Order: sequence, then structure tokens, then C-alpha cells
Amino acid sequence: MQQKSLIISIILTLFLFSINSTQAQHQIGNGRISGDFGFNGMYYIPDSTIGAEKIDSKVRANAFLNILYSNSGFSAGARYEFYQFPLIDFEKIGYQGQGVKYFFADYKNSFIQVTAGNYYEQFGNGLTLRAYEDRELGIDNSLLGTRIKVTPYKGIYLKGVWGIERKNFDSYLDRRDFVRGIDAEVSFGEIFPVIQEKGFLTRVGANFISKYEKTSDPLIFTINSGDSTSTQAEIPADKFPSNVAAWAARLSFGYKDFRIDGEYARKINDPNISNNFIYKHGEALFLSATYAMKGFGIAASFIRADNMEYRSQRMEKNNSLLYINCIPAINRQYSYQLIGDYSYVSQPNNQIGVQLQVNYQIPKKSKLGGKYGTDLTFNYSRFHDIEKKPVADAITNGTPTGTEGYTSSFFKFGPDLLYQDVGFEVSHRFNNKKWKLILAYNYITYNLEVLQGHEGIMRGHLVSSDLSYKITNKHALRLEAQHLYTKDDEGSSIYAMLEYSFSPNWFVSIGDEFNYGNPLKEHRTHYYNVSCAYIWNTTRIALNFGKTKEGILCVGGVCRAVPASYGLGLSVTTSF
Repeated sequence: MQQKSLIISIILTLFLFSINSTQAQHQIGNGRISGDFGFNGMYYIPDSTIGAEKIDSKVRANAFLNILYSNSGFSAGARYEFYQFPLIDFEKIGYQGQGVKYFFADYKNSFIQVTAGNYYEQFGNGLTLRAYEDRELGIDNSLLGTRIKVTPYKGIYLKGVWGIERKNFDSYLDRRDFVRGIDAEVSFGEIFPVIQEKGFLTRVGANFISKYEKTSDPLIFTINSGDSTSTQAEIPADKFPSNVAAWAARLSFGYKDFRIDGEYARKINDPNISNNFIYKHGEALFLSATYAMKGFGIAASFIRADNMEYRSQRMEKNNSLLYINCIPAINRQYSYQLIGDYSYVSQPNNQIGVQLQVNYQIPKKSKLGGKYGTDLTFNYSRFHDIEKKPVADAITNGTPTGTEGYTSSFFKFGPDLLYQDVGFEVSHRFNNKKWKLILAYNYITYNLEVLQGHEGIMRGHLVSSDLSYKITNKHALRLEAQHLYTKDDEGSSIYAMLEYSFSPNWFVSIGDEFNYGNPLKEHRTHYYNVSCAYIWNTTRIALNFGKTKEGILCVGGVCRAVPASYGLGLSVTTSF
């Protein structure tokens, strides 16, 4: 009861403050106050059939309040976060606490921008530095320190950063690590407008990052010999590099409807827990090419990442903590429920893959295209591990620890398939404009052992449909249905969801996922969910009741584990 009262009192205080702020005078002299508030709470009910465990605190909530003051080129802000009794999936990754963990002051004009405090930043495609926030995943690796951006001439952009990465609600005071870096980019089209007028796009950029971490303890590890004996070995503390540097160079080139982007990154020896403490350098290459014209578009991408997990602390293992960089997932991202259970998890230490997508519109007012045309999308993506050949020292020692680890041919695919997706989608709006239908088919191959820690390979056929009907200008109905057929993992599943919207205020939906093909009959469970939402000005209030399947939640290839849960949820967001 004490916990519930504390949560309710804090949330009501924050919510009432934000609501009152929407009605208050936003102007303070020449300045302006703005902000937003968010709350996500849950009442948990144990359910042994889906593995939803009984927990000590049934009522849990995540909440935050952002306040921003701006006046001409100056701005300052702070965010109070309340995760003292977090949702259980956030608790499992250690995201627990409360307080002001984000605050900053910033000044900018046409020449310079200076930030002191917490900030988010990305260099290029993020291969060497990406400090960002994703509240849904529980990721916030903002830097606490100083950032300077300079534009000495139109089309020339310079950045410099120094800071300590946030680690959930831990204190910064006892940290022995920090990040520093510089980035430069030149846009030739802005410097020489005639180039841009002729349809050319040319940008080049480069950056350098260094992370500092003081190590005082040696690493002691076990070497297993072929005769079933083992010996203890040690890497002295002074053999761990205090400074680990990385650099990257990038290019963007385009001419009219064609564009190509590329970035290569390299990291020096960085022995850490994720790579078995080897001293091999890391490298990553990202390439993307697109061509688009009326009714047709094609996009192709390539990525290779080898030993590129880059963290502020070498002993950190949690997937959402202290990542300095981010290796993007180039495969197509879906919103379908069943395919989301098998989302690809980007592998910064060990992946090579390709992605191809072709879009074509059957012309409007043709027999097949109809009045509004028919959109066709073909997608193919395939990812493998990289080829690895152990070095002689690793073979002799029986472990790669303390050695160069392995060698690898840069463009050679490894033997193990991680993920493959062959997909086709058709989207058609019917002649009366009230009906729209999307049909999709995907064949997925998914390495469960590497991507989720389960045994085996999942091969499945997914058929999806999304049918919407516009009843009136304010009322609409949408039906979503999916079927996953597979003999692997937990077997086949079916999903259906019906949504009714009363624009612009009300949304109501009911959905159910049924794992009818589970080899264990007692686990053939319905994961139903009923939800409704109300929108008033900038405030959105939503209620949902139902079950969540244990699995993973991914955004752009960055994922976290989601435990099974059952209960009543409340979500509130507002801005002012």
C-alpha cells in the first residue's frame, strides 16, 4: 500500500503540474516555457500458463517530466524521471531509480553552438558514436559534459564532444571512464550552389573518437588443455589499453534520382568481455544505393561488422548500457505482430549481410492498377556470421583470450546463416476510396541460438492482411489478420486485431494471438489484448488489458528481452 500511494502521489503531482502548465502563461519575459509529461503504468496479474510470474509489487510505473526554457539563441532544460518501481521488463535490465538525470544549457547562433550538461549526438551513421534515447527500449546513453558545434563557412560543419555516458541511475561521481571525439563534414553543394543546381549531391565527412577507461585489476582466466587439464593465466592491468580509439570516413553522392552512401569505421585493439578479451582491431562497412523515379524505386544495402562492439566499460554486458556506437540493422522493419517475435538483432561483433528492396506502382487508371494504382514491394535480406580463422596463438593456448583472436576475409560470408527474409507486399486502394487492402507474404529463416539464445533454426511462412474501411470522414474500421506457419520453435500462430476509430478523439481495438501449433498442448495460449485511447488537444490517455508473450522488442535492430506479463495498463502523455 505504501508503494502504491507513493506512485500515485508522484504521478498525480507530475500530471497536474503538466496540465496546469498547459493553461498557464507560456511566456516569461522574452522567453518561453514548454515541456512534456509521460506515464506508463501496469497492474500485474500472475499467470502460470504464459510464464507471468508473481511479483512482489503488482503496481509499477515509469514516468517522466521534461521542462524546457528557450529565449532567442539560449535554451535550458531538465528531465525528472520516476522509475523507482519500474515496469518489470525495465527492472530486469537494471533501469531503476528516480531523479533529475538529464539537464543542460545551450547557446547557438549562425556560427557556433555550445552545450553544457547532458546531450545526444551522432557522428555520421553512428558506427563510432551514437548517443541517443529510445524510451520504449529503456535506452538513454546521453553524454554528460560539453559539446561544441561550429559552422565556419556555409557547408562546413565541425563538432567536438567530451562526456561521461549515462548508466541508468548510477552516479557519475565514481566513474573512471569518459568519451571524447571530433567530427567534420563538408557539403560541396552548399559551398558551390551551381553543383546542387545541376542535380549533384556531394558530402564527405570523417570523425575520430577515443574512450578512456582506467583499469586497475588484472584479468585471470582459465586455459583448458587437450588432456582435460586446465591452467590459470593472467592479463596484467597495464596490458589493457586505457585509451581505445576509433575513426570513420563517409561519403554521400547523388545525381538527380540516384544516390549512394557509404561509411567505413575502424577501432583499435579493445579487449572486452564481448570479444573474449582479444586484441584484434574492429572494423565496419556500411553501403547504401538508391534509385527512384515515378512509379519505381530500388534500394540496396550492405553491412559488415567485425569486433565493433564499443562500450565505455569493457566489463559491461547488458545490451542497453554504455554503447558508444550503434551498428544499424539494414533489413526491412515491419509492424506485423507475428514477425515481430522474430526481429533481427544487429550483431556488432559478427555479421555480414545484404538488403534489397524494389517498389513498383502499377499505373493509375489501368486494369490492374485501378483508379488509384496498386503498389508492389519486393524485399530480400540475408545475414551471416563472418568467416573466422583462429590465429596460431589461439589454437596453441586453447583460447583466444589475450591473442589477436582470428583473421577474416573481408567480403567472405561465414558458414552460419543468422537471418533471411524474402517478402512480397501488395497495397491497393479501391475505386470508391473507402476501402484499402494490404496483403503480404514473408518467408523467414531465423537463427534462434544466436539471436535469442534458444536452440535451433526457425523457418516460417507468414501471411498478413490489413483491411481498412472509411465509414465516414470521422469513423473508420481496420482489420488486421496474420498467420505464421512453422514446425520450429513454438510452432504456428495466428493473430487478428479489429480497430475502430472515432476521429479525432477515440480509438478502440481488440486483438488476440493464438499459438495453436505449440508442441506442448498446455502452452497453446491465447494472448488477447483490449485497448482504448482518448485524445484531447495534446493529451493522450490509453487503457489496455491483456497478455504479453515472452520474447524480444526491437527498434532498428537494437533489442531487449520482454518477459511474459498479464494485467491492466494505463498510459498518459501530454505536452505544453
